[in-house]
This record gives sequence, structure tokens and C-alpha cells, in this order.
Amino acid sequence: MLINVTFEEEASVKVDGQLMIGGLLPVHRKYDANTDKCGKFDWKQFMNAVAMIYAIEKVNQNSSLLPNVKLGYDIRDGCNDNDNVVRQLLDIIFDVKNHEHLPINDEDDHLSSSNGTAPMNIHMIDEIVNDKLLGVIDANIAKASGDIQVVTKSLKLPQISSTATASQFSNKKIHPTFYRTIPPDFQVLPIALSITNHFNWKFVSLLTYSPDMANPIHQHAKDLFSANGICLDVNEKLSRSTNYTKIAVDIRESAAKVVIILSDTPNLMRILRLFIEQNVTGKTLVTSGSWDSQILTLKPELVGGMIGISLKQQPSLEFLRYLVHAPICHNLKPFLIGEVTEYGKTIDNNTTPEFMATCQRLMNKTIQTESTIKSLFDVAYIIDAVYAFAHTAHKTLKCNQSHCHHLQINDPAFRKSFLQNLHRISFAGVTSKSFEFDRNGDPKFTKYHIVNSKPKSNHTQEYNPKVIGSWQANKPSALYIDDSKVGVGPYSNISYTNIPKICSTSCQPGTYYQLIGAKMCCWRCIPCPLNTVSNETQSSTCDPCPSGSTSSANRTQCRLTRPRLLRYDSVRNIIMFAFLTIAVAITLFVWIVLIRYRQTPVVKASDFILSQMYLAGVLMCLATAVFLAGPINNIICVISFLFFCTSICFIMSIVLVKTIRISRVFQADFVKSFRTKVYLSHYGPAMLAIVLTLVEVIICVVANYMDPITVHRRVVSQNLVYLQCSSSTRIGYFIALGYFFLISLVCTYMAFKTRKLPDNFGEAKYISFTTYITLVALISMIPAYFGTAGPFQAAISSFGMITFALTILLCMFGQRLYVILFQPELNTKENIMLDIAAYSFSTAVTPKVDRKNLHTGSAHLNTSCNVSIGSETPTCKPKELVDLKRT
Repeated sequence: MLINVTFEEEASVKVDGQLMIGGLLPVHRKYDANTDKCGKFDWKQFMNAVAMIYAIEKVNQNSSLLPNVKLGYDIRDGCNDNDNVVRQLLDIIFDVKNHEHLPINDEDDHLSSSNGTAPMNIHMIDEIVNDKLLGVIDANIAKASGDIQVVTKSLKLPQISSTATASQFSNKKIHPTFYRTIPPDFQVLPIALSITNHFNWKFVSLLTYSPDMANPIHQHAKDLFSANGICLDVNEKLSRSTNYTKIAVDIRESAAKVVIILSDTPNLMRILRLFIEQNVTGKTLVTSGSWDSQILTLKPELVGGMIGISLKQQPSLEFLRYLVHAPICHNLKPFLIGEVTEYGKTIDNNTTPEFMATCQRLMNKTIQTESTIKSLFDVAYIIDAVYAFAHTAHKTLKCNQSHCHHLQINDPAFRKSFLQNLHRISFAGVTSKSFEFDRNGDPKFTKYHIVNSKPKSNHTQEYNPKVIGSWQANKPSALYIDDSKVGVGPYSNISYTNIPKICSTSCQPGTYYQLIGAKMCCWRCIPCPLNTVSNETQSSTCDPCPSGSTSSANRTQCRLTRPRLLRYDSVRNIIMFAFLTIAVAITLFVWIVLIRYRQTPVVKASDFILSQMYLAGVLMCLATAVFLAGPINNIICVISFLFFCTSICFIMSIVLVKTIRISRVFQADFVKSFRTKVYLSHYGPAMLAIVLTLVEVIICVVANYMDPITVHRRVVSQNLVYLQCSSSTRIGYFIALGYFFLISLVCTYMAFKTRKLPDNFGEAKYISFTTYITLVALISMIPAYFGTAGPFQAAISSFGMITFALTILLCMFGQRLYVILFQPELNTKENIMLDIAAYSFSTAVTPKVDRKNLHTGSAHLNTSCNVSIGSETPTCKPKELVDLKRT
């Protein structure tokens, strides 16, 4: 039936108080704006109105909550119409102003204001709202709740909803004053996923409904299931304009035996009826939203074994007693007039005792019905909304156990503080033992029930929801299901979890799946490419192996690439050993020649002991090439490092000592210096070279102790790995190399100074040439060594050492051998003395003495070379040099 809506008398229930809470509850449905009438009576919303009054009365009876403050209410029936709801909200704002305020105590009335009858305008709205109204509670659809929020947020008026679950209301930037006691709809997503994982379902269909197409819940659900390896077959987002029949056909034809439906109760009923029309059977349904009695009376083949995610809260016994004994017909008479009139048929006056008696009979009859009892499950969210307002007001007014401070409610600071305190309150609620709002205005702790439709008895096709588990986000194991209680009747299909045969089975490790066409659950298994692996079943990708490792034959694990080892029998090493043999033969030949002609002037002039040390150093260099060219281990690494640094340092130390000795010989004051005497002594140069080399040995030993040189893997490419000697920091390398580089630089400098000394005396020019070549070779060889790996590194180092050794032999002993073997006439004392005399006279200011003439008259020269031309004395004393040679 339709009832006449006169909001001042029939569509509102109001009790004045010092603080007021507004209520917007669609007690009637389908408002008709043309006739100004509402449609069918909604007992569920009526019970919400009863619960709101019950909660406010409980607050007023509680002496420790808002003491000496009376809490009032103004409940309006919006008839489930968005425009009408907003009109009712504005009426609450205006009507609160037009009632006389009650003082908190007899002394003062700081919570009241004077009555006024002046016409209202837009500038007075803020004053009206801030007078006594704490906020509003609504139980409307999401669209109506959004329209209410448009008004309340502009006035900084808090709004608490008990029904709006749309996820967009959690955005505090858009809805700053919106709160709710019912959790948002996206909270069911992890619950549905947990249930799916619990039963090991990997192949399901997903249907989500949202009246707002902009609601992202479907995309979130799709991403969440896909990310957790759940294959979605039919995957649809439903709205008012969706072709439900086509969706039902797709579900019927789908091979997936599990269908997850995330929807509210009215649309869930619509979906299930279409499933019945299209003969959808053999499916296990997982649904959100509450089940009413109509759903559970549908075909057993459809609802048998259905699993639900329920928020229903069992009403307390105290509230049930309140329904029986409270004067509901008196308190909520404006909402009941139409329903009582239809029930009584002959009642014309709603103020007569007969009307009240008829109303009470109707209430007694209604309360005892099963549908009414089930509708009481949702009143907990209304009750907690009232408690949230009361506790926030208690905190904002700074109340104690007996008194509240006198604050001006119409002060903007009170509104701001009130909104802040909504996030700070915590109380024992009906929906939670410790109710709190999170930062988004959603309930912080929520408990869901997991229910299962099970037959009422063994021989009936009627089903009841039975609680089989729960889900609480604040627990370590959020989901709990008692498997012993789960229905596995003939229509449950809970045990069906297999992938359909029309698609591939799960892809095994070593392969990855590739979707076929638009269906998310049809794929082909493709072997992982070379050097990639997958070690999980039904992997979507193959992971590449790290550098230096390759995949196993079955592509399930990465294995370290086997390093390529250097071999002595390789072509490169055979060539290297050929050169090495020649170099060793040349070295031994030179050594034999020097020993054979050790008493000749040329050999004596070059210092026989230093020459032996030269050749020993050359052999060390050649031995180092052997270590660098073959397979390595930790011992070989240490030996090759020590030989490499020591042999080069030993040779360069000899070159340095010999260069300094020659330089000292031709200095005028050489006999006056102690250092000169050391350089010119018989064993002094050799000892000095050994000392310089020992310093290098000590550096190498200490460096290897502090930063050990060991075998490391050098990754060149995915399939190419070599072993090489290296340390963690290479500091030891650089210190040791830096030392003999320093010796080489000093040697080069001294060689440059002595480059013009006599050719037959110490081979000065060849020493200079040797140092230049050696320095260039080291500068080019060492960076190339550290920049390469494997056979290239071995070739550079081994051939480099052989080249270095041959360079020493050629530069230091080539000219000497040539004189000894092919020009023995120059290997005489007289020839050496003539070279010295030529150098001595060339350094004087007089013209250079002609070497040929001196040689012609050499038989007449005094062997002491005390030659004086004019008044100038040569800078060198030839006799003393000769005496030095004899020593």
C-alpha cells in the first residue's frame, strides 16, 4: 500500500535532548514524487530505527557516559529515494534549531541557544548545524549516502553509515567526514582468496557487482586472484546494464566448478534466479552478503554446499527483551500508521486505544516471525554508530564520571575536535569487543563468519546457514574453517578442484605457461629457453640464470658454469714453450761465454758478479712464464705473484745499481764519498741489488698475508668462466707493482744521465736503452694483464715475461758477445783505456782528442793517463780508473 508522507507528523520520530543525533533510515521503499507517497514497509529498516532508539536510551541510562547530558534523536524516513533523503537531512538541520534546548544543569546552559523564528538563509546554516546536532546516522544505499556526504562534509558534520560498503568512501580526501561501522566491500577480497586457497581451488569463475561502474573492486579482485595463482575462467563485472542471461549461460558452459560471487543480497538473488532459469547446476558457490530465507529455498542443485562470507551479528538478548517490552508502537507510531491501518482494516483514527492495541498485536506477531529475527542481525551496526557518537561526545566534552565540561558546541573548534576524536575512541561495541575507526573511517577490527548451506535434516531439501569458521584481519591466521563441519553433500562439489581437460594441465617445473586466446585458463606449456629456469608448478615466467651459471638439462635449476682450465698441451702453450726453450738456451749460452771469457777486459769492465746476477734474474723471468701459462691453484697463485714481482724487481735493481756505479766512476769527487766507495767496491753493488730485491719480497709476503691471493672465478659470459689469481682488494698487487715501478723510473732517470759515457765502459748506452724498453713493456703489459682473463691473460703475461727476458739479454749482452766472439781485437786493455781517455778529453773545454790519433800513438801513452793539454786537466783520472779496474 501507499501512505501519505507528511514529514512534520508522520515521517519523523523525534525526542529532544541537549545533544541530538539525526537518523536517515528508509523505513519505506519506492518513494513516488508525484503522489508524495512511499511504498512497501521495510521491517529490516524499521528494526534499525528501533535499534537506534534502544542504543540512545542505553546511553542516557549509563551514568558514566555523558553524565547529566540527555541524548536526543530525530529519525527520518527517506523512503529509499536520494532526493528525498537529502530533503530529510535538511529538515533535521532546521528542525533541531526550532526546538527548545534543555540545559545541562540548573546553573548554566552553555549547550543551548535562544529560539529564533527569523527566516533562514545560507549564511545561517553553519549556526544551525553547530547548535546541538552531533551528526547523522544513515542506512541507505551507496548513492544516497554519497548525496548525504555532499551536505555533511561542507558543514563538517560527521556521518556514520551502517550499510554503505562502497570502497570509494574510504578516501578521506573526497569524503572527509564519512565513517561507517560496516566494513568496506573490498575487505571480502582477501577472505574469498583465503577460502579459495584453503580448499586448493585453482580454477574458478568470478562475478562482482557494483552499482557504480567506477568502483575498482572487480579489478582489485582480478589482480589479487591472478597474483596468487588462481585461474579465472568466466570473469565479469556486473552492473545494472549487464546482460545477466548471457553471464548465466557462460557460467553454465564453463568448465570451472567454483563460482565466486561478490554482490549485495538483492543482486545475489537476481543472479541465482537466472542461474536456475539457465539450469546452472553442479557448481559450488562462494558468495558475499547475507542470505535471506528466499535464497536458501532455491533449487538444492544450486545452493547445496554454498559457502558464504557473512557479516551478520547475532543481536543481544537484552535487545530482544527490549523488543518485547518497549513501547515501540508509541515511540515509532509515525512509521507504523500505514502498516497498522492495513493490518486493522477498520481503524480510522491513529490516536485511539484500538489503534495502539492493533499495533501491539502486529508487533507481537512480527517479532515472532523468522524473517524478522534474521533482520535483527544487522542492527548491531546501528547500535555501534550511536555508541561511537556518544563516546566521541564524551571525549570532546571532556566528561568525567559525573560531569561534562561546558563547551560551546556551535564553536568551530568543537566540530574539529569532534572529528579528530572519532579516530581516537575505543569502546566495547556489539560488532567488536574493541571498536575503533581506522584512519579511513572504516572499522578497524571486524569479524566475518564463514557459513555453509546445509540441509535441515537428512531427508529434506531445505537448507540453513551453518557457521563453519571465521575470519579476523587482526589475527596471525586470519581464516579459520572447521573442515569437519563443511557440507560435502551431493550438491556441494567442494572436492572438485581439477583443471579442465580442454586446457593444459599445470605446467611442470622447467616450463612456463602461455595463455591461449582471451580465456585466462587455457594455456600451453613452453619449455624454458636456454639459461633460464622455473622451479615452480604453473610458473608464468622463466627466471634467467645469474651470470656465470647455466641451466640444467631440465631447466629447473641453475648450475655454476664449469671453468675452462689452462692446459700445458694447448697450441698456445706449445708455441710459448718453444720460445721459452730458445730463450733458456740463449741465456745459458751467454752465461757460458761470460764464464769462458771472464778474464777479458770487456767482461771485467761490466762487473762479472752483476752479470751473473743479471742472468739469474733472466732465468727467474723465464720460470715465471711457466707458472703463468698453466693451470692454477692457490699455491701457484702465490708463487707466480712472488716470482713475477721479484724477478722484475731483481733485474731492475741490478740495472739501477750498475747505472749508479757508472755515474759515480766518472764523477770528479768519487773517492771522497762513502756511498761512492760502496758503489765501487767489489761486492757492494751486488749486496745493494739484493737488499732492494728483499724489500720487494717483504712487501709481497706481507701483502699476501694481509690480503691473500687465491683462485677466483672470472665470468666472461654466461657460458665462459675462467679461473684467475686475485685478492679481495688487490692492494697488495698495487703496492708491489708500485715499488718496482719506482725503481724502474729511478733507473730510467739515471740511465738517461749516463747515456754519453764510453761505449766500452759499462755499456752505458745499452743500459739506457734497456731501461726505456723495460719501462714501456711494464706499462703496457700490466694493464693488459688485469684487463683480460683466461688464455689471453696467460699469453700476455707469459710471452711478456719471455720478451722482457730476451730484451735484457739482447740489450745488456748483445754488444758484449759481439765484441768477444767477432771482434776480439777490441777486447783489450788498450782499447778500454783509449775509450776512457776519449771521454775524458771530450768533457774538457779543449777540442776533442781524435780517437784515431790516440789509438795510433797509444803505445807511447803512460798507462796512468796523466795527460795535460795546455793548462786544463781532464775531469777524469785515467790511471785511477785503471787501478779500479784492476781491483
